[in-house]
Amino acid sequence: MNESLMFQNAPHVRQSESVRTMMTDVIIALVPIYVMAFFYYGPRALLLGLSGILFCVVFSAIGALVLHEKISFDLTPAITGLVIPLLMPATVDYFVIAAACAVAIFVVKLPFGGTGNNLFNPAAVGFASAAICWPAKVFSYPAPLQTLEIFGENTAAMAQSPAYSLALGAVPEYEVLDMLLGSVPGPMGATNIFVVATCGIFLMVRKTVNWITPVSFLLPYSLLLALFPRIEASSFDSLCYELFSGIAIFGAFFMLSEPVTSPKRDFGKFMAGITSAVAAFLFRYFGELEMGFAYALIIMNVFSPLFDEICEEILHVLRRGGKLKKVFFEKKPKEKTEKEEKLPFVRVLKKKKAEEAPAEAVEENTEAEELSEEEITEEPVIEVSFDETSEEEISEEENEEQEEKEPSEDEKTEEEAAV
Repeated sequence: MNESLMFQNAPHVRQSESVRTMMTDVIIALVPIYVMAFFYYGPRALLLGLSGILFCVVFSAIGALVLHEKISFDLTPAITGLVIPLLMPATVDYFVIAAACAVAIFVVKLPFGGTGNNLFNPAAVGFASAAICWPAKVFSYPAPLQTLEIFGENTAAMAQSPAYSLALGAVPEYEVLDMLLGSVPGPMGATNIFVVATCGIFLMVRKTVNWITPVSFLLPYSLLLALFPRIEASSFDSLCYELFSGIAIFGAFFMLSEPVTSPKRDFGKFMAGITSAVAAFLFRYFGELEMGFAYALIIMNVFSPLFDEICEEILHVLRRGGKLKKVFFEKKPKEKTEKEEKLPFVRVLKKKKAEEAPAEAVEENTEAEELSEEEITEEPVIEVSFDETSEEEISEEENEEQEEKEPSEDEKTEEEAAV
């Protein structure tokens, strides 16, 4: 039966859980972040999240109708709609959220085949496009602990974010504890580091997020930040200011670990994490925009298939005769016992042409094939082979051999004379 294999990108069904279960875990992890955003900025933060969900779901349905496809009710558009507002300030206009969601759905997801086929992270591309088009709206942050107006112009007091201060080479005027608790200006979903890290650990415990990806990103990223400080402060304070400002920790758990755009092998995830850390560090130090993580993530998505290919090549070497395979993976040949060494090697050769073989040889061949394995191992069996020669040729060869062995009459007379 001819069957073909279909190669499909993640997310796949994992054990007894479905894709919907994994997406539900992500939504549950995002809820506490929105609760803290509501605490610091009021109901406008919640409305921005709901509008993001609405825009992404509606755009996905429109795309399905245009492509004459069945409208799916998966949760991936809802997650994209929840992540995009968390990367922006609470004062951002609703049309900016709509434009970012439109780019995420119409540019990133649908042209590549929808859920599970997109090459880039939709939220990262949507946020990056909005940051390029409206930088003043995306990077203007209100001071926390004030209620913002739900609609209309916002008259809230603006404040300078720690990431902007670091870009100018100045020490932020906030304590490290304030940055952990989220009481600093910045993206409404990425300032409360304690809550974000707790939600990320929840996803790792649930195995929705593979721990290799965030760990392989955060460790080298922290090392680079510690080795190359931008402010005159202690090494610990400099590291905390750099690491806790921006969207790096939020992105490591909720964007970099997306199962669709991240590598599938563990070693590939490790390579992607290190590459993303280096790219995010370079964007942070030499880029003009504060949130360089999104652009680093987009670059990593380009090389994600390459990381998988490198991982497959390494596994191929290990499986198909590499040095490591010979050392660790090949089984040692079983040593033969004295009894097995004494037993002769038995091989029954089948005749090439049954019609030309003699009848007696055919009977002997059938008897040899009917022997059981125990009889073959216990009693030595003579190797049987069949040639295509006839009986006359066999008799002639036997006569010639006998003539060669028996001396002629002349040789006998010479020997007697010698005696």
